[in-house]
Amino acid sequence: MRIFCLQLFILMSVSLFGQKNHHQDVTASWKCGETGKTLDIPATIPGCIHTDLIAAGKITDPFKGTNEKDCQWVGEKNWTYQTEPFSIDALILDREVQRMRFNGLDTYATVYLNDQKVLVADNAHRSWEIDVKKMLKASNNIIRIEFLSPIPVGNERLKTLYYPLPGEAIRAISRKPQYHYGWDWGPKLLTCGITKPIEIIAYDDIRIENTYLRSISDSEQKTETQIELTIHSTADRKAHVRIDIDKYSEKFEADIELRKGNNIIKLPISLAYPYRWWCNGQGAANLYTYDIEITNGDQLLDRTIIRSGFRTVHLITQKDSIGESFHFELNNQKVFIKGANYIPIKYFPGQAKKEDYEKLILQCKAAHINMLRVWGGGNYEDDVFYELCDQHGIMVWQDFMFACSMYPADSLFVTNVMAEAEEHTKRLRNHPSMALWCGNNENAEGWERWGWQQGLNEKQKAKLWRAYLDIFDLTLGKAVRENTNLDYWQSSPRYGRGDARSLTEGDSHYWGVWHDEEPFEVMNTKIPRFMSEFGMQSFPSQSVVEEMLVKPDGGYADAGLLQHQKHVRGFKLMDKYMANWYNPVSHTDLRQYGKLTQAVQAEGIGLGIESHRRHSPYCMGTMYWQLNDVWPSFSWSGIDYQGQPKLMHEMLSVLYAPQLISCIVEAKNLQIHWISDNYLPTENATMLFTIKKLTGEIVHTSAPISVMLSHGSEMILNTPLAVLGVAANGKDHMIEVEIKTTKETYRRNQKLSFQNSLNYIPTVVIAVKDNPMTKKNEERKEIRYVLLQP
Repeated sequence: MRIFCLQLFILMSVSLFGQKNHHQDVTASWKCGETGKTLDIPATIPGCIHTDLIAAGKITDPFKGTNEKDCQWVGEKNWTYQTEPFSIDALILDREVQRMRFNGLDTYATVYLNDQKVLVADNAHRSWEIDVKKMLKASNNIIRIEFLSPIPVGNERLKTLYYPLPGEAIRAISRKPQYHYGWDWGPKLLTCGITKPIEIIAYDDIRIENTYLRSISDSEQKTETQIELTIHSTADRKAHVRIDIDKYSEKFEADIELRKGNNIIKLPISLAYPYRWWCNGQGAANLYTYDIEITNGDQLLDRTIIRSGFRTVHLITQKDSIGESFHFELNNQKVFIKGANYIPIKYFPGQAKKEDYEKLILQCKAAHINMLRVWGGGNYEDDVFYELCDQHGIMVWQDFMFACSMYPADSLFVTNVMAEAEEHTKRLRNHPSMALWCGNNENAEGWERWGWQQGLNEKQKAKLWRAYLDIFDLTLGKAVRENTNLDYWQSSPRYGRGDARSLTEGDSHYWGVWHDEEPFEVMNTKIPRFMSEFGMQSFPSQSVVEEMLVKPDGGYADAGLLQHQKHVRGFKLMDKYMANWYNPVSHTDLRQYGKLTQAVQAEGIGLGIESHRRHSPYCMGTMYWQLNDVWPSFSWSGIDYQGQPKLMHEMLSVLYAPQLISCIVEAKNLQIHWISDNYLPTENATMLFTIKKLTGEIVHTSAPISVMLSHGSEMILNTPLAVLGVAANGKDHMIEVEIKTTKETYRRNQKLSFQNSLNYIPTVVIAVKDNPMTKKNEERKEIRYVLLQP
C-alpha cells in the first residue's frame, strides 16, 4: 500500500507557530472509486480522478493518440475519496481552536469527517475552512469526500435561472476551471478531486489570519507602509508586535490590545531610501523579508514571514486626441509591456512541480518578457508562481476566472464569487509582481459582437446585462478596490476587433490575423493602444508530435493528430499562411512541415511585435497568445508541452531585447527604426547597413551615417529603395544593420519582405562578441536566415 501525506501549511505566507500554535501533517493513505462501489484505487493528494485512474491502469493516458475520447465517461460519473483511519497528535486535540482547511476541491464536493457531514463545497477556485473541534479524535479519524459530476449538477442549476446563458452555459454555471470543458488548444476532461493540500490548524490564543502591506506613499527617498494584521483572538488580551525587515537595522515594535474574535491591527512604518522593485529589463527586482512576531511576555503566540517589495504600479487610461491611452507606469515610469498570455502550466492538478515553474519563468526572463497575463479560463496560480515572478521581475496581469461566456448573478452564484474574489485579492496583494486585476476574458466582446443577443427578448437582454454588471463591475471591482492598491480592468478586450474603437481605446485582441485569415502585413497598419492577444498556430517539436500519433509512422491524417487539433480550421489556416510566404512543404514530411510552420509563426508574430514597438508610445504593449501548452497539441504557444521553446520564443531574445533595430519597407522606402526601452541619455552613434539578395549577392553598402539614439521609438533612416538599387517591394532581399556607440555595438540581420519564393527560414544562433564595457567575450543570441533543406 502506498502512503501519501496530507500536507498542512498556512497559505498567506510562511507561517511558523510558537508553543501554543500547532498544525499536524496527518499521514494517511487515500483510496478512491466510483461512488457507491468499492473504493480500491490508490489515490494521490493533491491530484485528481484522471491521474489516479491512469496510475491504476483503469484508463489509458488521455494525452496519447485518440485516448481523450475514450475517457469522456469519467466526467459523467460521481467519485468518492476516502482516507484510511489516521491519528491526531495530542497537542492538536488540547487546543481551544481546531480548524480543518481544504485548499482545493474540484468542484461539487460533500465532505464527511468521522461520518458527520461537515462541508458542501461548490467552487474549485476557493478554499474552505471548518470547525472540527467536536469531531476530531485521537485515532481512527476518517475523511470521506464525495464528488458529483458537474454535468447533471450544472443542468439542474441552469433550470433555476430565468434567462438563458449565451456562450457555453454548462461551464459558465459552475465555478470550475473553464478549460476542463475543452478549448481550441486543449482537451475536454471533466476531472474532479482534491486538488490542493488539506490543513489542520490548532491554537489556544491567537492566529494571524492575514497580513496586508498597504503602501501609503512611495518615493526614492522614503516609503510609508501600513502593515495591517488580521488576527483572531480567543479572548480579550494584550500582546506585543515586533517587525524585523531585512536590510534595515531598526526594529518596529508596538503594544496592542486584542478583543475576542477578529481584530484588524494597523501599524505604520516609514523606511528611508528603499531599494525599489523593478520589472525585468528596467532594474533589479529588489525584495525585502518581513518577520512579524506576536508575543505575550516571553511566549511566542504567532509568527509570519512575508517576502515583498516596494513599488507603485498603475494602469493609465486617459482621454487624448486619438481616443484613450492604455499603458502601465511602474514607479512613476512608463513601461512598454513585452509579454505573453499564460495558461495553466499543467492540465491536471498536482502534476506541476516547483522545477516546472522555475524553468518556465526563467525562460520568460531570458526572453526579456516583463509581464504575463494569467488568462481567465484557467486557474488562480499556486503561490510559487507569484513568488518566482516577484524574484525575477515578471509583472502579472491577473484575470479573474471567467472567460468567453455570460454568467449568472443570482444570490447563490454572486455570494460564491464574492468569497472567491475576497480570498484571492487578499492572498496575492503583497506580491510586487501583481500589476492588474481584470474581470474576464472576452465576455464583453462576446456580448456585443458574437451574436449572443440573437433570439433573446429585451427583458432577457436586460437581465443578462444586469447580471454582467453585478459580477464584473460591482462584485469584482469592489473586491479589488477594497482589498488591494491595484487597478481593475473590467474586461479584456474592452471592444471587439470589429469595433473601430478597439484600435484607439483600451486593449485589443486582434484575431483578424488567423480567425479572419487576414495577412500578417495588416499588423503594420492596424495598431492598437495595447495588444493583449494575437497569435498564430504552429506544430510543436517532433518529439511532441510523436506523442500525438496513433501509428509511429503516421502521417498528416493520423487519427491522433486530428484528435489533438482543436481548432476546426487549424490545419487549413497553417497551410494558408505558409503559402503566403513560402513554397509549401509536403504534408508527408511532418518534420520539415512542422519546422516551416514554426518559421511562419515566428516571423508573423515577430512582424506584429516589431510593429507594436515601432509605434510606441501610441501602442504601449504587446502580449502574444500563448506562452505555453497544457497537453501535446497544435497551438499558438511559444513553448510546447514538453517545455521546448519553438522558434518564436527563441526569437524573442532579439524581438523583446531592450534595444531593437527594426527595418521595414513602407511606401517604397526603406525605413530603419531605433527602439530602446531603457531610460538612458541620448547619445551619438554611427550606422552602417548592407543590403543583399537572399543568394548573398551584395546590392548596396551604405557610407557611415551619423544618428542620435534615445529612449522610445524613433525612425533614424527613411530613403527610397530605388536609390539603393532595390525593387520597390524589397522582395528576396535582406538587410544587415550595425550601429556603434562609444560603448556598444548593435546589429540586426533582417528580411526586407517576407513575401519571397525561397525557403529561407530564421534560426537562432549564438554569436560570441567582445563587449567593450567589460572587455570580455559574451554569448548573445542572434537571428540568421538559412535555406530550408528539401
